[in-house]
Order: sequence, then structure tokens, then C-alpha cells
Amino acid sequence: MKKVITLVVICVALVAKGQQEPLHYTLNQFNSNLEFNPAYAGANESASLSLRGRKQWMGFDGAPTTFFFNAESRIKNDKLAGGLTIIKDKIGITNNLAADLSLATHVKVSKTGTTSIGIKIGVNSINSDFSRLKNVDLSDPLYANPKVVIPYVGLGGLYYTKKLYLGLSVPRIMSIEDASPQSKIIKPHVYLYGGYRIKLNEEIELRPALLGKYVAAAPVVVDIALDAWYKGMVGIGVSYRTMDAVNYMIKARMQQCYFGYSYDMTTSKLRTYNSGTHEVYLGFEFGKKGNPDRNQNNRYF
Repeated sequence: MKKVITLVVICVALVAKGQQEPLHYTLNQFNSNLEFNPAYAGANESASLSLRGRKQWMGFDGAPTTFFFNAESRIKNDKLAGGLTIIKDKIGITNNLAADLSLATHVKVSKTGTTSIGIKIGVNSINSDFSRLKNVDLSDPLYANPKVVIPYVGLGGLYYTKKLYLGLSVPRIMSIEDASPQSKIIKPHVYLYGGYRIKLNEEIELRPALLGKYVAAAPVVVDIALDAWYKGMVGIGVSYRTMDAVNYMIKARMQQCYFGYSYDMTTSKLRTYNSGTHEVYLGFEFGKKGNPDRNQNNRYF
């Protein structure tokens, strides 16, 4: 059994070297999404902060553990906005620390719709402890550089109204690496997603959403989600991630504070070796308490 687990961990670590975006997000409908789309900076009238932690595949030695910090605010004439994202990710023998700054511009294109375009510039530090590997020759040139620092640039676009949002982004469309295209560590990930609000009555609202993720040499992953909210204060939801998991979510809004928790039940062959995945989200919005309800905002569908 230990040999099987070790083999899987090594495979996961190799996959991580080929795709430097954290593997999955579950609370996609309840966070700023600034991690993968710089166009989200300023999509809300008030500045906001958020923290999120994700522990994947509980009980699985070397499984991914990820922490996120986001901060964003409009900075000029409600048309220009900035954001800061910090991501710390640990998987197998590898520790990643990424930080980037986002800049977005928002243009009203109709009475109800706004389009935003964003760019992010950041740096990713990747540190691998090869001494933890067994049966390898550490003098091999493959293990010569345990720490790599890679600057990157990302782009994103977003269209939103009070009921609808559509986004397309490549958070690391270009990286500066001293390597051939075939051996680059960071591969561009493409995110295409959207959501809609369906108001059943004055108290109940449904919020379906779809998120697709693509990276070269890997299968397309799609998250299909549905939330049901009561008075815009408490929500429960379920989602399905293709080839990976069924996810259950609970969310709440209290004044300017927001909370989310999700449990992912693994459906792939890895379900034998773990007891599921936990994710927690905390958010805070600055501004007056009398501001319009956050459930009117597309970022928190």
C-alpha cells in the first residue's frame, strides 16, 4: 500500500511541475476569482479582502494544501481598479509561492452590462526538496536546481450584469523561463466560465454556474454547480467536477462578512486513499453597512 501511495504522490508532483495553477477550486461562486482573472478587480463597488484555505485528499501523504489571499479595490473614477493575490501551495516535495498585482479597467457597454479587461504581473517561486526522494541520483542534472523563480503575465476579460457574468482568462499566459518550450515548467491554463441568477420569489434564488479549465496535455475539467440562497443570507450548493469529485457547499453572508465551506467527495480512483477535501473561505467588504446586498454582485453568485 505504501508503494502505491508513494507512486501516486510522485505522479501528482510531476503533474504539478507541468501545471503551476493550484489543481482545483470548489467555492468558485463565492470568491473574487481574482486568482485566475485579473478583470475581477473592481467588479464590486467597495474594496474587499478574502482568505481561503484548501486541504485536498485528507489522509493522503503529500496531498496538495493551498492558501489564498486576495485584496482588490477601485482606484480611479470607478473605471480603474487594482488587486493583489498571494498563493501558497504545497504538493508532495514541492512548495510554491506566487504573488501578483492586477490592473483592470471597467467600461459600461449597455444600461445593464459592463465589460472589464485585466492584466496581472507576478512572480512564482518553486522550491523542491529532492532529498526527500528515494532511489534517485541527486547528482543528476535533473535535480540541479531545487529552487526556481519565474516571472509571469496573465490576461482576462469579464462581462457582467446584475443577473449574469461571463469570463475568459489565462492567468499565466506568458512566463519568463530559461528553458525550451518543451521543458517549460509553467503551462498556460485557460478558464472559461459563467453564471446566472434565477429569482424564484422574494426569498429563494438559484445560482447555476459553469467553469471549464484547460491546459495542454491534460483533459478538460468542467465544474457544474448550483446554489440555492435564502434571502441572500444563507446558501447551500452542490457541484460536480468531471473525473474528480462531487462537492457539497454551505455559504453565509452577515453584514460585511462572508463565509463559505465545502466538502469534496472524491469519485476518481484516489477515493480509496483519502477521506475527501475541505475548503474554507472568509471574506470582508469595506464600506457602509447600508450598501446594496452583496448578492446583487456578480462576484458572489
